[in-house]
Amino acid sequence: MFKSLKSGLAKVFANQKIDQNTIQDFEDLLITSDVDVETSELITTKLGNEKFSNAPSLEEIQSSLSKIINEIVSTNIKKIDYKNNTKPYVILMVGVNGSGKTTTIAKLANQFQKEKKNVLLVAADTFRAAAAEQLNEWADKIGTDFIRDADKSDPASVVFKSIEYANKNNIDVVIIDTAGRLQNKTDLMDQLGKIDRVLKKHDETLPHDSIISIDATTGQNALKQVEEFNKFTKITGIIMTKFDSNAAGGTLVSISNKTKIPILAIGSGEQISDLIDFDPEQFSNNFIKN
Repeated sequence: MFKSLKSGLAKVFANQKIDQNTIQDFEDLLITSDVDVETSELITTKLGNEKFSNAPSLEEIQSSLSKIINEIVSTNIKKIDYKNNTKPYVILMVGVNGSGKTTTIAKLANQFQKEKKNVLLVAADTFRAAAAEQLNEWADKIGTDFIRDADKSDPASVVFKSIEYANKNNIDVVIIDTAGRLQNKTDLMDQLGKIDRVLKKHDETLPHDSIISIDATTGQNALKQVEEFNKFTKITGIIMTKFDSNAAGGTLVSISNKTKIPILAIGSGEQISDLIDFDPEQFSNNFIKN
């Protein structure tokens, strides 16, 4: 489970006072927990405006903070849900190398399979043969359809063919795996924009969702990733991965506050079933109290 603020809060508010010094110490604690400066200031301002007794208990402070965090991360609550009036439902998955993107695709496909949907996995990462092979292995294991093209081929061409295949073969859900790219690699990011345009040639509403996978252990760099990818394809949801590790929960709080993009789900392990819908209240309580 990710690191909470519980032990740090106990030290900051040990004297049961909320004054300028404790507020500053608390802001420092937030920043070291991967909450960005602007969001930290927002949280501490809200805490300072709370009405407490002269000597509030740690439990009172935690309760107020949990409520404040919940307000921030509850922005635009959304769940990953197949749209019955849309077929095929097309998801474009993006993210940097090592973010757990391909494994997350497998987890999503598994959920849709359990809902009796016909799923097509698309290997639009043609830059790394290993990426397509990994996705193919998952497709075989889960029992989904799978499309790939020759290595180094045009990813946008693979995507175009996949939509044609889906329309002809009664596919309910198409999940497209794109190359893991760094947000500062302009040529690769341009390729992502091309994929987005090709999808819109089939249907202006495509992709129905563009989801970014974010490694929760990457700290405040995660916010930059979301902002940069959003320039090339409109990000509609975020899946935070590796929350079973020693990640700081502040990353999620910052992203929610700064981007207003819904957190859809959390990856909590390596098993195919280790993907859970994001619960703002549960997260807030865990971040502050556990």
